[in-house]
Amino acid sequence: MNKKNSYFYTSVNQFLKMKKLKYLYLILCLNIFFGCKYISETITDESKEIVTEEKDQLQEEKDQLQEEKDQLQEEKDQLQELNEKSNQMTEEDLKFESIFEKRSLFIKKGENFKEAFYGLSKDSIRIEFLSDSPVKSIAIIEERSGRPVKIFKNKNKIDFIYDVYFDNPFSINVDFVRESYVYIKISRKSASVDNYYNRHEITRDSVVVKNKTQTSLQTTTIGYEKAFNEPKKFIVSNSLSLSGESKVYAPIEVPKNTKEFIYTLRISGKDQALNEDGKLFDKVRSSSKKVKVFGIPLWESSGSNSSLSREILNNLFPPQKDEDFSLNVFFFDKESEIKKFLNYTGDPNPKAFLYDINNSAISTQSRVGLIKKPRNGYSYIGLQTNSTWKNTYAWLDVVALNEKTVHYEIRYGIKKID
Repeated sequence: MNKKNSYFYTSVNQFLKMKKLKYLYLILCLNIFFGCKYISETITDESKEIVTEEKDQLQEEKDQLQEEKDQLQEEKDQLQELNEKSNQMTEEDLKFESIFEKRSLFIKKGENFKEAFYGLSKDSIRIEFLSDSPVKSIAIIEERSGRPVKIFKNKNKIDFIYDVYFDNPFSINVDFVRESYVYIKISRKSASVDNYYNRHEITRDSVVVKNKTQTSLQTTTIGYEKAFNEPKKFIVSNSLSLSGESKVYAPIEVPKNTKEFIYTLRISGKDQALNEDGKLFDKVRSSSKKVKVFGIPLWESSGSNSSLSREILNNLFPPQKDEDFSLNVFFFDKESEIKKFLNYTGDPNPKAFLYDINNSAISTQSRVGLIKKPRNGYSYIGLQTNSTWKNTYAWLDVVALNEKTVHYEIRYGIKKID
């Protein structure tokens, strides 16, 4: 074989070997791919089986825990039922139980002690009282009717039991004539198990009474009454005048017992009454009911910064305003100053006529105010406008405030506690 053929043969063999190797490599890769895929699928299936098994196991444990919880709750309910049965009150267990007790209570001379309590129908009440000196009286009162259950006089010791006929609040009232140390105990024995568990509380109200009674208290408050049957109407400027101004005035007569008076003045350019005109009395009455201020004087003075009458005023609103219309408003204590006011043609000046500077106002719109009653019993109002082309109308309403004495009683009641 010549050299040329030998080289050709060698090349062909090498080519075949390389091609064979490529096939082998391809077969190997395919085997690896399909083998890995099989392994992956096998692992995935096994993982799913494991997860499913764990999930089932967790659910089983959860069901088991819930079953144990239900069993514990059932045992708890049974135990509670047994406790309730073992602790259930019977009528044989009913006895006097303390509802109020004070030991070594010191009472000053001339003072009064009062304590309220209640009893239900057929209950029994026991009052025990001991003092180091005799007291003027010990009264046990049925509060709803005001009738005494029992009154003891000049005693320093009592032990008293009585039966309750109807659900009622009661009170013990002790009047002392000298300083004393006392012991007081109030006990109640329920008539039935239902009464024992049927709990109530004491309610307390102040009720005004027409006439003074043995149990009534006295206080002073503010009374009020109308000064006018209907508001006074003024036409302050109804024609052109040479002086360019128009003035009117009116006396304000209030009852003799008046301390102060509240007024409203509605100023408008329209000759038309409104529903609010003449309603000042109702507004004052409503405001006085809203005011809940204690410890302040009824009336203003130099020594007080507030008063009940001022609080009533603060709850009132001025009448409806007409933005285009205003008046100069003056209050006078003397009729002689009114004449000076009417005859004076210059700008308002305290030297020209004497007026109440604190309550008067220049170019004011509708307003509300509080004024002390003058000593002579009359107050005068003067109105002035500089408008010469338009009519100005005003409506004045006044409510007099006085001091009145009222008698009231503290009434007790009972209210069931839900």
